[in-house]
Amino acid sequence: MTQLARTHVTKETKQEKFFGLRFFLSSLQIRYKFLISFALIFFLSMFLCNLFIYVYVCNNIEDRIESELTNTTAMIYNMVNTSVNVSIKNHLRAVAEKNLDILNDLYQRALAGSISGKDARKRAAEVILSQTIGTSGYVYCLDSQGAVAVHPIAELIGTNLTEHAFIRQMMEKKQGYLEYEWKNPEEKKSHPKALYMAHFEPWDWIIAASAYRSEFIRLVNVQDFRQSILSLKFGQSGYAFVFDKNGRAIIHPALQDVNIFQTPELPNQYLKDMMQRKKGRSVYYWKNPGESRARKKLVIFNYIPEYQWIVASSSYLDELYRPVKTIRNVFLGISLLFFSIMLAVTFGISRTITTPLRQLMARFRKATAGDYSTRMESRSGDEVGQLARYFNRFMDQLETTQQELERDLIRSKNLEKQVMQAGDRERMNIGQELHDDLCPHLIGVSGLAAVIREDLKARHDPAAELARKMGVLMEDAVEKTRQLARGLCPVHLVSHGFQSALEEIAEQFAYYPGIRFAYRMDEGVDILEESCAIHLYHIAREAVNNAVKHSNCDRIEISLTREATDGLVHLTVTDNGTGIDPEPSSRGIGLQIMAYRAKIIDAQFNIDTGLKGTQIQVILNSSVLEKKENIPV
Repeated sequence: MTQLARTHVTKETKQEKFFGLRFFLSSLQIRYKFLISFALIFFLSMFLCNLFIYVYVCNNIEDRIESELTNTTAMIYNMVNTSVNVSIKNHLRAVAEKNLDILNDLYQRALAGSISGKDARKRAAEVILSQTIGTSGYVYCLDSQGAVAVHPIAELIGTNLTEHAFIRQMMEKKQGYLEYEWKNPEEKKSHPKALYMAHFEPWDWIIAASAYRSEFIRLVNVQDFRQSILSLKFGQSGYAFVFDKNGRAIIHPALQDVNIFQTPELPNQYLKDMMQRKKGRSVYYWKNPGESRARKKLVIFNYIPEYQWIVASSSYLDELYRPVKTIRNVFLGISLLFFSIMLAVTFGISRTITTPLRQLMARFRKATAGDYSTRMESRSGDEVGQLARYFNRFMDQLETTQQELERDLIRSKNLEKQVMQAGDRERMNIGQELHDDLCPHLIGVSGLAAVIREDLKARHDPAAELARKMGVLMEDAVEKTRQLARGLCPVHLVSHGFQSALEEIAEQFAYYPGIRFAYRMDEGVDILEESCAIHLYHIAREAVNNAVKHSNCDRIEISLTREATDGLVHLTVTDNGTGIDPEPSSRGIGLQIMAYRAKIIDAQFNIDTGLKGTQIQVILNSSVLEKKENIPV
């Protein structure tokens, strides 16, 4: 479970990183998106091209230098072999021709009669058998039919050896140099041998001087090809060299005749590896005497088995790859140049796109702020120019629609004001009717009730008490009618002023037990415009009514002040109750009507509510203090 949870967290982390990167890229400006996109494409293409060229050039140089080293090693191998072959051939030829001279001398003496022919042949055989070549080489004679005439092994005298291929070649050529493979009966494998033959016709003897090739190493004159090998150069300091099986440098530009196996300061594992592998390539670090550091070098080597020599050609890789480094630096320079050009071109192209877009964004901001008269200059026929023209058309239509909407709003607002004013007029008419008609009528009825009570009282009629109660009820009816008339038609706004009307609101609700009212009125602040004063009066009365009935408060403060910070008039009704739900959908019709009345008089309406109480605030422009044209109410 832990592993599964860890895997799940890892996946979520990767997804968060992916979405974070995606959001970052989507938030970049267009010019940077262009730059990143073009830079990625440029670097990817340049990287792939340069990588291809670099790998191709490296491989080509490696193949060429390796081919050159291989060919040079083969040439050195052939040069050494040729030199050895020439030395072997000359040595064996000298032996064969010397014996040919001896046989010719004995033959001449036999012709002169100083010795017999039989003695001449016997002495010739003795001379031939007395000679050795190297350790195991010897001289022998065959006739032209392949029969052995002279041989160190006496049992082979007279034996025909034509079953051997090299014997048949000797019978055919009779004169010259010949190489072949030979294995003695006691040996497990054959070894290369060489012979030189000379034909003595009087006796039909083929004189053969033969020996194993490996025994002629001492005959090789290294000086014959030393300079030729040392003159070979690969790069600045690459060279060819030859080592024997004991690790002695036979030919080397710096270690001539030095035995690497016996020199502790020189690494010898590479030469041992060459001796073991015989042929191939090797890469290792090598420091010649006099050099400050070891350098990596490539060596192609071959093996001459007859002499157990390693012939090799070498080149240092830092010199080999010097042209590649030059090409790399050239590529880097060209890449930086093209990147600078691409950067300038990209910024130029992006500027032709982003500059109009920025201008378009600025005009959208102005349009958002309410300026629908802004327009774009269309100077191009591309997509940006078309976008500018579409923007201008859109703004034309938006401005037309806005103007129509403003006219509709003005008409709607005027209608709303007229509806509200009509309602207020009707309310005031009803209030006036109650105050001017019903109240006097009720007062007259109350007077009649008092006359009837006095008359019944004089007669000592028990109904006098009922008449008295009727009078009291009529007085209450008169008072309530007056209160109702004042609520519907606050005529005291005109007679006593707005501040007095606010104080009277508190007096109207003073009969609620446990609620204290406070006032804060700035001197000189009053509402002289009648329509505005009426709407503010109803807002304040509704706010006090809501606080008294729904907030469970014990203190209500009514204030009319001019704030020093903004110079505006603030009407505030504050209670210390339980607050109301701040969601507009849960508010009653009373709050909506208050907000609507504030809108009618172009005032700000704010509600600040919480557990410590509610504050209803109306902010008016100071112009309401000036008395405007009276609107009939």
